[in-house]
Amino acid sequence: MKTTFASSRSGSFAIALSLAALALSILCSLSAGAAGEKEIPLETRIAAATVYADRAQVTRSGKVELAAGLYKLVCGDLPRSFDEASLQVEGKGTARARIMGIDVVKVQGLAADSPRYKELKSKLDGLRARRDSLQLEQGALMSSAEFLDNYAKFPFEKGSAKLATEIFRVQDWKSVIAFIQSERMRMSVRGDDIAKRVAKLDVEIDWTAGQLNEMQTKDDWSRRVVIDCEIASPGTLELAITYNVRGAQWGPEYQIRFDTAKESIELAYNAWIKQFTGEDWKNVAVTLSTARPQIGAAPPEIMPHYLQQMPRMRPMATADAIGAVALKGGIMRTSADALPAPAPPEEEYKAEIPEAELASSEFAASFSIPKAVDLPSGRDPRRVLILHGTLTGKLSRYAAPRFSQNVYVTGDVTNSLEAPLLAGPADVYIESPAAGAQGKTSSFVGKEQMKTVATGQEFTVHLGIDQDIKVTHKLEKKEYVTKEGAPVRKIRYSFLVTLENFKKDAANVKLQDRIPVSTLKEVKVTNVDLEPRPAEEREDGILTWNLSPAPKQKIEIRIAYTIEFPGDWPEYLLNLE
Repeated sequence: MKTTFASSRSGSFAIALSLAALALSILCSLSAGAAGEKEIPLETRIAAATVYADRAQVTRSGKVELAAGLYKLVCGDLPRSFDEASLQVEGKGTARARIMGIDVVKVQGLAADSPRYKELKSKLDGLRARRDSLQLEQGALMSSAEFLDNYAKFPFEKGSAKLATEIFRVQDWKSVIAFIQSERMRMSVRGDDIAKRVAKLDVEIDWTAGQLNEMQTKDDWSRRVVIDCEIASPGTLELAITYNVRGAQWGPEYQIRFDTAKESIELAYNAWIKQFTGEDWKNVAVTLSTARPQIGAAPPEIMPHYLQQMPRMRPMATADAIGAVALKGGIMRTSADALPAPAPPEEEYKAEIPEAELASSEFAASFSIPKAVDLPSGRDPRRVLILHGTLTGKLSRYAAPRFSQNVYVTGDVTNSLEAPLLAGPADVYIESPAAGAQGKTSSFVGKEQMKTVATGQEFTVHLGIDQDIKVTHKLEKKEYVTKEGAPVRKIRYSFLVTLENFKKDAANVKLQDRIPVSTLKEVKVTNVDLEPRPAEEREDGILTWNLSPAPKQKIEIRIAYTIEFPGDWPEYLLNLE
């Protein structure tokens, strides 16, 4: 028993020694591994950016040459506002590598030591130098203008008139006056240009100085991404660091062109891009997305609605809103019209404007801009063409001559561009054949506010005025049927509406007018005469005629009605026309 016991204790002691040795070996191995990690700076550049309505997904790329071993790759000076939760890192290359972890480290220190601070400081110095140079030129222009003013006054100063007439002839004075006028004009134009450039520089200087002040007031002036990786075999490793950052946005702008000869509608889908993320985008591949991450991915949850007794509140008075019909106009020409070739004939080519590459899914559409973009932070928006195409649909003409003696053209069209149209402004142009020459004349007719339109959805665009159809509306007669003092007063109104077609073909026009509708029991509208009868008579008094005048045809519409009201009511109490 003792032998057995002694043998058992001896075996346990040996096992304990073995475990301790193993633990010590592991600790030494880990310590050696940690000590063997090398920290290497990873220089990156912004290679791509996907811009949404209120933010951007930015991708930085960088490449390093690595031997086998453990490394900490440090990418520094990322923008302060980037979303850490969105950070993604991917790698590829000839080196066999494993990405073991990613950390975001806030770097404390003096702002002046930050590379970003130094970059902004250099930028601010350059902007101020440019402004100083322009202001010097501005001062020189003012001195020159003052000299010209004194020069022009010289002949009229006391004692100078005789000298001036002896030196200069009349023709000389004409040249002098012409010179003074041209110089004043040149100085005025140049002065206005300098003032605009100085104002623009002031905005950039204020923004850059604000960024520097913000960095100086915060201790954590930058954040660094630290990537732990293990390299099994040497080679190159290219890393892509992707993150979301606020301060970038894009929006649509449209140009709509109505070709009167072809009666076709062209739509150019343009975009403006702006970013103030704190990083300058240089030679960056930009993609615009219609996705809306600000809404979130989860649908709303409907909650029960319980009716409760609410405290009584005194109703607020509201003013009646009087609506005014404002027909707006809303295409971007993607190339200049070809001019007639001079003799001898020489072939001409239209300049091409490349469109963005469209990628569409059931969730969103994205537009890849064909050329890399330079977009400094805080600068003016950059504008690009996304898509261009001809809209399919039908045209119609509308007139409301009581309010506007014009015939307006509208198009009921379908979005056939394979991408949704986001809500935004549109400029509308009318293109007509040029008189006595080839080509077209283009006229801006107004602005249209586009609503969001899904792919394949029908929508209406307003295309301005048809100059070849004339419409008039006039009061032919206002007759007081009853005498003064009668218990019931009656006023008879007679209107004449004319529509005349000066086009070469027949035209379909929807024309609307109205007769009054009484909301008072004491007031009646009687003896309504309509010639010809309208196609539709609504209960609210709106009348609709669908007219198709032939070329040179004139159509007349007569509208008459009587308004009856109590004899002791003054006429001004009613909103009579």
